[in-house]
Amino acid sequence: MRHPVRPLLYRTGCFFLFLWVLLTTAPLVGQSTEPATANLTRGKVIVIPIHGDIESGVSFFVQRMLRRADQEQAAALVLEINSNGGLVSAAQEIKTALLESRVKTIAYVKGRALSAAALIAISCQKILMEPGAEMGAATPIQLMGDGVRAAEEKFVSAFRAEFESAAEKNRRPTNLAGAMVDKNHDEIPGLVKRGEILTLTTEKAATHGYCDFIVSTLESGLRQMKIEPTPLERVEPTSGEWIARWLTNPNISVLLFSAGVWLIILEFAVFGWGLLGWLGLLLLALFFGGHLFAYLAGLEAVLLFVFGMVLLLIEFFIIPGFGLTGIAGILSLCMSIIMVFGGIYSAIYAIGKIMAISILMIVALYHFAPRLKLFDGVVLKQELTTEAGFVAVDNTQFDHLLNLEGITQCPCRPAGIARIGTERVDVVSEGDFIERNQRVVVVRVEGQKIVVRELKA
Repeated sequence: MRHPVRPLLYRTGCFFLFLWVLLTTAPLVGQSTEPATANLTRGKVIVIPIHGDIESGVSFFVQRMLRRADQEQAAALVLEINSNGGLVSAAQEIKTALLESRVKTIAYVKGRALSAAALIAISCQKILMEPGAEMGAATPIQLMGDGVRAAEEKFVSAFRAEFESAAEKNRRPTNLAGAMVDKNHDEIPGLVKRGEILTLTTEKAATHGYCDFIVSTLESGLRQMKIEPTPLERVEPTSGEWIARWLTNPNISVLLFSAGVWLIILEFAVFGWGLLGWLGLLLLALFFGGHLFAYLAGLEAVLLFVFGMVLLLIEFFIIPGFGLTGIAGILSLCMSIIMVFGGIYSAIYAIGKIMAISILMIVALYHFAPRLKLFDGVVLKQELTTEAGFVAVDNTQFDHLLNLEGITQCPCRPAGIARIGTERVDVVSEGDFIERNQRVVVVRVEGQKIVVRELKA
């Protein structure tokens, strides 16, 4: 006969055992999914392309998108990079904006991030690279005429500091960043010898801290970084930004400026104001408008340019000779160009190209103007030969006026008209400005040229 208490104790023991197992395993079940979601970041991810040449328009676009990402509290901003580089000044502006941004920034190198593009990639908090990509080769160069040459040592040193500071900010080896710019570095075993510029492949970048993840697609890289894009938005520059980017291209800018100025000069000096003059103003408006739109120049640059042009017109058409007014006009034009191109050296390069284009224009006008009907009013196309009945002017016909006195009939700037005796003749001063109705004396006769000097009271 079984004891009646034993089944009850057995069942009670099984119940408490089951309860103990349930209480001890339930937290584990709840915790098993927590690590998968605790560190996952959800939010909008904005992707912008950094392709082709990096110039001022790209800088404006990146800064605008950084402001937008901050305002919309995006989870990250991805810069999809495939570029051989571009303007140092534009890359410096982008670097500053990236380092100061409160948004998580990711560089996604799809092909090349060389020169200025390498600085942009290093300035991002995280770097993703596709297999076969490369980054580095950032020695600055200067464009001189139709060729290039290595930048001066002080510019190399300054650009190297830009790379090293960006690497230091994002906790990457600074010696590698410096070796991308300056060949005067210590040897880095397994990477680069002294006297060589460093370029990192994807594998080497991952090994030495310049690639956080090697990825085949951006989406896989975001998953590895525990970012869930909701949504993933790819943004292209607006049509206005594309136009501004094209207009602010250094080569296009120089062509617009040179063509605009030359059309205005031809209108004033040759044809009188008309269609070409308005076309010249349109080209100058495009030149300044593109830079104003991209915040690369302010209204003061336009005002300086207009002020300089007004001073030069006053000098050419109102004030005789060439003096302070003309010098002030030239200085104003130079200052406006410096402000538009963002620095003295960029402006010097631009002015050099403008002068080269101007020389080509002069040579082209010299050779082709006599053949074009457009210039019939200002170019003598008929050859005056003796066979056609033309004879040379008697170079002694004004010798009798030597040492005679007369009265100016109009201002001499220095050319003018004077009445000498009973004759009204064209005269020229010795270089001084002579007012109307002033007494003059003929001091020299050189063929058809009658030189006068003002008689002081």
